[in-house]
Amino acid sequence: MTKLETTLINYITEANEKWDLFRKGEKLVIGISGGKDSLACLRLLSFFDLEITAVNIDFFNKHDDKLEAYCHNYADYKHIRSDTLEDKLDNKNLCFSCSRQRKRLLLETAESIKATKVVLGHHKNDVVETLLLNQIYSREISTMSPKQALFKGLYHIIRPMYLIPEPMLLTYVREQNIPTFNLRCDFEQNTKRKYIKELLQTIQDNSPGIDVIDNIFSSMDHIKPEFLP
Repeated sequence: MTKLETTLINYITEANEKWDLFRKGEKLVIGISGGKDSLACLRLLSFFDLEITAVNIDFFNKHDDKLEAYCHNYADYKHIRSDTLEDKLDNKNLCFSCSRQRKRLLLETAESIKATKVVLGHHKNDVVETLLLNQIYSREISTMSPKQALFKGLYHIIRPMYLIPEPMLLTYVREQNIPTFNLRCDFEQNTKRKYIKELLQTIQDNSPGIDVIDNIFSSMDHIKPEFLP
C-alpha cells in the first residue's frame, strides 16, 4: 500500500466514522460508470471488510468485457442494460432523468441481493459543483449528502469519497494504473456541470495561495444565519 493509498483510505475512514456510512462485513452495491471515480472507489473499498457487488447501468449499449474483468478483481459484477432513457433523449432535464433512473435500477439491484446501501463514487469536487449548480440553476442551497436516507431509512445512498479532492484521485488513478473505459454519456460534454467545473478551475487559476474547492466545501460548516434574510 502506497502513502497516497493510505491517505485516501484514511479519508474514507474519517468519513465513515463521521457519518456511519458502512459497517464491517456489510453488503454494498456500488454503481460503476467505467470512469476513474467509481473504479478508484471500488479499489479503495476493497481494503475494508465488505461484501461488494459492482453494478454497471448501461443506457447506451456500451458494455465492455474488460470492465467486467477488472471489477471481478474486487467484487461481484452485474451489467444491467436498460432502454428507459430512449424516450427522454430530447428532454431538457435528461441529466436528472438519467440520474433518477440509474439510482432506481441500483436500488432494485440492492433489493434483489438483500443489500440496503448503494455506493456512489462522488468526491469533494462533485459536492462543491453540485452546491453551485443548485444555487445558480435551482435557486436553492443544497448539495450531495454523504449519507442519504431513502424510503424512510430502509435504504441509503452513501458516498465514501466525500472528503477526497479530485486532484488526489487523479494522481491515485495514475499511480495504480486504474483503467478507464469509454462508457460515458454521449451528452456529458454539453452539461451545466462541465461549465461549473471549468468556472471553478478558472477561479482557482486566478486565486493563487488558496484552495477554492476546500474553502467552498468548508463554508457549509460555517453558515451565519444572522447575515441571511
